[in-house]
Amino acid sequence: MYFLSIYKRKSKVKGYTVVSSSEFSKNDAIKAFEKLVLFTVFANNYFSIGEQRAKISEDYFYAPAYSIQDYLQINNGNPILEKGREILLKFGDLQKEFKVLIKQFSNHYDDHILKTNKIDDDDFERITEVLAHINRIQYLQGKTLLENYSALKMMEKEMQNTKIMLSIPKDNMIFLKELLNGIKKTEDSIKDLEDQQKISHLPTEEQIEISKKSIYQAALAKLPRYKQDLRYPKP
Repeated sequence: MYFLSIYKRKSKVKGYTVVSSSEFSKNDAIKAFEKLVLFTVFANNYFSIGEQRAKISEDYFYAPAYSIQDYLQINNGNPILEKGREILLKFGDLQKEFKVLIKQFSNHYDDHILKTNKIDDDDFERITEVLAHINRIQYLQGKTLLENYSALKMMEKEMQNTKIMLSIPKDNMIFLKELLNGIKKTEDSIKDLEDQQKISHLPTEEQIEISKKSIYQAALAKLPRYKQDLRYPKP
């Protein structure tokens, strides 16, 4: 069994060493390094993006949508609020799906990988798949915001005029305001997901398979750079 030691200075990776509990050959150690370092890169992306975004509750979208729904049951004929409610529900559904996917992989990571200290081909399959889903859902969330920004701003103003805001928790409204104020950040993040945009018309299963391959190939392309930081055994 091989283990990867990572040397850091001020949170920056400065080098790697492959160690083993038994004798090993240089070639086997380098092959192990390739798998271990790639999985480490995938895991870092997962924890920095996936788990952070999963902290956002779907209720930040559902709560205002339900308050709008309650208002519309009494006050019919407000297309601005109805449109906004539909968009918020879509956001909520996407975030709910996102959180389920993250929870499933995090459970696998905690219950299998951390407990066994082993990484196999199935783990690579799982982590590239969840990263592919992260890209897909991020793109859909960003696309939804950009395409409906004007409608959401109108909804926000209408919620003020109708006093609906008073029935929504303050932190929900703060989140909604920050979401709308961050439109430039969303535009930039969509640019980083250009590959996802190209395949967004395909069925979800096809998108995931294409994205998995792209994620893996992108990591492989950086492997020579990672090998430069391998202290032992030297390539």
